[in-house]
Formats: sequence, C-alpha cells, structure tokens
Amino acid sequence: MIWYLAATVAVFLICFLAYRSKPEKYADLMGASALLALVFCIGNLLLAMYRFPNALLGFPVLDLALAGMIYRAWMKNREWWKVVMVASLVIQLMLHAVTIAMWKTGGLTQYGLWAYVVSINAFFVVQLLTLASVGVGHGLDSLRRWVSGRGRVPALSDAGR
Repeated sequence: MIWYLAATVAVFLICFLAYRSKPEKYADLMGASALLALVFCIGNLLLAMYRFPNALLGFPVLDLALAGMIYRAWMKNREWWKVVMVASLVIQLMLHAVTIAMWKTGGLTQYGLWAYVVSINAFFVVQLLTLASVGVGHGLDSLRRWVSGRGRVPALSDAGR
C-alpha cells in the first residue's frame, strides 16, 4: 500500500506542476488527480474502519462520484485522458457490482476475491499512468521549448535587453 501512496502523491505533484505552469489548460487534470488521491485516501480509511469485505460496499459510491465528475469535465473539454479515466472507472464499477453480488450470495471464492483485488489494483495503476502521462508530457514539452530557446544565438536587437 505504501507504494500506491507514493505513486499517488507523485502523480498529484506532476499534475500540480503542470497546472501551475498553465492553469487554464490543466485545471481538469489537477482536479482529477486531487479527486483520485482523495478517493484513494477515503478507500483506505474505509478499509481501516470497516475491514474487508464490508468496506467493499463504499467503493462503488467513490468511483461513481469520480467518474461523474470526470465525465462532466469531458463534456466541457473533450480530451483523450478523460475517456480513459471514465472507462476504467466504469469497468471498476462493474467489478464492484459483480464482486458484491457474489459476496452477498455466498459465491465469492478465494480466487474470485484475488482476481477482484488484482483487477482493481491494475485499473488504479492505469488511472495513475494516464494522469501522469499528461503531466509528464507537458513537462517534457516545456523542457524541449526551454532547451531550444537557450540554444539560439542572440541577435544584435537583443543587445539592449
């Protein structure tokens, strides 16, 4: 769990730096990373308070709220990463529904539980990588522009500046 926390904080910082350089362009990215970090914290708090599998009942609410907010942001500004985030959250919602149904009917096996946990963690990693790729892409673009700007030879018109 500590590695997921470190990865979540790293992605949040990457998105924050992108937001700081271009707030109007990366506001949705910053909001999505903040909400994903909040969902991660609340999910772990639910696990600590109610233990598994009872905590499982709260996860769909968190994912549905996050998916709804990102979908709303996508309606205003259609970007590829929002589609990936909403699609992964919808798949997570389906995984939650199937797992809860199997748990409540007594059909949840040890293998089914293992498959659920691995799948949820895999989709969380996809979400982190999606957000980080947008922030890192902006950072690399900024670095490229900075390096190309430093390589130019000053002209005579620059002498007075």
